[in-house]
Amino acid sequence: MLNCCFNITDQIVYIPVDMINLCPYQPRRVFDTSKLMNLAQSIRRYGILQPVSVRFISEGHYELAAGERRLKAAKIAGLEVIPSVVVNIRDKDAAALTLIENIQREGLNIFEEASGIERLTGIFGYVLEEICRMLGVGKEFVEDRLLISKLSTEVRERLIGLEHTEEYAMLITELEDKELRLKAAEEIVKFSLDTKNAARYINKLKKDPEAAVTEDILKPRIKKYFKDIRIFTNTIKRAVEIMNNSGIETAYDIVKKEGKYEISIKVKGE
Repeated sequence: MLNCCFNITDQIVYIPVDMINLCPYQPRRVFDTSKLMNLAQSIRRYGILQPVSVRFISEGHYELAAGERRLKAAKIAGLEVIPSVVVNIRDKDAAALTLIENIQREGLNIFEEASGIERLTGIFGYVLEEICRMLGVGKEFVEDRLLISKLSTEVRERLIGLEHTEEYAMLITELEDKELRLKAAEEIVKFSLDTKNAARYINKLKKDPEAAVTEDILKPRIKKYFKDIRIFTNTIKRAVEIMNNSGIETAYDIVKKEGKYEISIKVKGE
């Protein structure tokens, strides 16, 4: 619940879609086209089941407070008017309402969340406790998003498609220099570093800005690989034993060569 007062009418009105302008505080920057098309198809068949919320600006002009996906899909579906509820709400609370709806209804990516929360504090002056209460989240969640909001667009672009984006982003915030942050993001992508190896690399960058990704950073991953290989070779050994016990003369050989294993299996024919 917002820590403010605003009025919502209980009357649904039908407003021409071209009279509704988008909220400038919308945190979402990317919309899933396929989902919008599916929603548009549903709207053509069933109509809009939940009205959008708008603010009255002036005669013939409204601003969307909540429901951008529904508005976009309605336009795709060819609707000329859309069911709406008019709310009396301030700019700062419109920004909060838009952010809340996006987080709760159609999850934002980590950087959109960060930008939205940063806007609430930087432009509209909400304090941390108010944001936690409005979003229903803990203090750590908000503090982490505020740290991530300081990452450059270039860093965000490199991390956004990765699994565990949030973990990588938080690791990179430990670096203060913008160029080092970008370097870390590029190396994480280039070498496909997991979060543990990324943490090791970032710790090296803190001490030496010229540090590169070296074998000592990758070694734990290589050790895990060799451990998996030993499990595999034990399986081969057992299979060979079973074949020999069944009367099929079988032998195998394993040779380790510079970070790799060569395995050969020989089965004696009739």
